[in-house]
Amino acid sequence: MMYSKDFDRNIPFFENEYAKFWVDQNILFYVYKTDIIVNLEAAKKIVADRIAFQKEKSYPVFCDIRGIKDVNKTARDYLAIEGSTLTKAVSILVDPPISRAILDFYLKMSKPLIPTEVFTERHEAIQFLTPYITL
Repeated sequence: MMYSKDFDRNIPFFENEYAKFWVDQNILFYVYKTDIIVNLEAAKKIVADRIAFQKEKSYPVFCDIRGIKDVNKTARDYLAIEGSTLTKAVSILVDPPISRAILDFYLKMSKPLIPTEVFTERHEAIQFLTPYITL
């Protein structure tokens, strides 16, 4: 199975000031734009837009956070809890090695409500989500 590296303009997508997202083969792809700073207000908008786009359907989520420049603690806490709404599992793509170490530590402390893993390789992140795909 091939999954898009970038969204196919023929696939419905949504874009806001923070990210672009779309569904491809029953995985929700969520890719943050470059140099994004996420505070609590931004986190609430990000989650609300994603939930509206999903139209009440749960998906495994591929989240590419390599474009994020900074996320404050309040926003991280909000995303760890409220961000799990309508998600079956989340794979997070990061740049190695610092981002991964920081995020791994944060995930251990925040204990997300759904299966969540951090990856530096796109194909591994997608492979993690495959057991959560339903047609």
